[in-house]
Amino acid sequence: MRTMAALSWLVVLLPCVLVVFDPIAPANAQEVFRVPDDRPQLPITAKQLKDLGIEVFESKRLRLFTDLDPEIAKALPPLVDQAYESWEEYFGKLPPARDESEFQINGFLMKDKTRFEKAGLLRDDLPDQFHGRQAGYQFWMMDQSQDYYRRHLLLHEATHAFMLAIARLDVPNAYLEGMAEHFGTHQVVDGKLQMRLMPSNRSDFRGHDRLFLMRRDVKQRGIPGLLDINDWKPANFQFFNESYAWAWGMSVFFDQNPRTHERFRKLAKSLTDPLAWKTFANELQPDLPEVLTEWNLFAADAWEGFDFLRSAIEFHEGRALTKPQRAEIHADRGWQSSRVLVEKGRRYELVATGQFTLAEKPKPWVSEADGVTFRYHSGRPLGQLLASTRPAKKAENEREPMLEIKPLGNTSSFEASRTGTLYLRLNDHPAELVDNRGSVTVEIREAE
Repeated sequence: MRTMAALSWLVVLLPCVLVVFDPIAPANAQEVFRVPDDRPQLPITAKQLKDLGIEVFESKRLRLFTDLDPEIAKALPPLVDQAYESWEEYFGKLPPARDESEFQINGFLMKDKTRFEKAGLLRDDLPDQFHGRQAGYQFWMMDQSQDYYRRHLLLHEATHAFMLAIARLDVPNAYLEGMAEHFGTHQVVDGKLQMRLMPSNRSDFRGHDRLFLMRRDVKQRGIPGLLDINDWKPANFQFFNESYAWAWGMSVFFDQNPRTHERFRKLAKSLTDPLAWKTFANELQPDLPEVLTEWNLFAADAWEGFDFLRSAIEFHEGRALTKPQRAEIHADRGWQSSRVLVEKGRRYELVATGQFTLAEKPKPWVSEADGVTFRYHSGRPLGQLLASTRPAKKAENEREPMLEIKPLGNTSSFEASRTGTLYLRLNDHPAELVDNRGSVTVEIREAE
């Protein structure tokens, strides 16, 4: 198995290799069985395990061998039972086993790896240092210093085991890793496991750091193409630690973006179909330019709590001005089409009127389109009116045009650097749109 991207920006990860075993074709072509349970018989007795400091905690879906504090360890197998319900709800029920056995996996959670080596519980091909590795119906993982990340890694590996029990599974490697990360991103509230979350902050998701890794990589290398991620080979994950962050980013984007989530979740229900991924990719083609624009905007501003619903764009092509036009721009949304076509080299004047609220607590923050200068996002005042131009067609290999942003205000003018539809927004953190209220009316005219 290949596992997580990072415990934190200070930690250099050791990549691991995802083990995918060949599925066995069913005897009856009309009947599909899950991959056979390949767990070997234990080479040691329960008493011998205990003598080595290893205890076994078992639930319906996980048999956990560990040398951790029992108070920590005993809570983990029930989480996998809850995760199993979430997996089946999302992917559909696993095909039955030929021997009619229930799905269960073995997990080896190690604080002192030498104990497990003495017990004969380690695979020969495990590297000297690793975080986690899955093979068939078993996984091995080293203990983690943070409670959240220990659970995250365990759920990641267990998700691999579930998905790879689906015979004839044929999806990109980034989908396997991204979905394992997506289901690993969780919270436990009153004993109830909640999965597939967008982290709301860093303190409750210590060790996750995927968004931080994405932001850092954007500065260093730029934004990877959404479809390029799907083509990444195992070597990308072996040598490029940020691959896990981008695979997760791809999965959470497809799963939570209003434009794609229905098609992406339909894909998840069809994993026994060898054409499932190709069908999904083909279904994206009609609105792929819009999907790629939203991906680039998300990747460029990927912060904890990113609000996919309010950041979603309603794309409307603009028309050239024959007279002044007005557009209402709402404070609780991301980019919004002005329905005005600006033409390269021409100058335009914009006047914004109205007030809006950027936050309700500790008291209402009321702003106009010039913004408030006591707080900033992306180096610009909160509430400042921003503009970007989206051409009807992006040139091949061109950087996303909507990443070129013009700061405006109550009264402003600019010369269009390209021909395209003018999009406007009121600047705010992508996690803090929900409590915004109000709008401004923007009048757009050609400059005299």
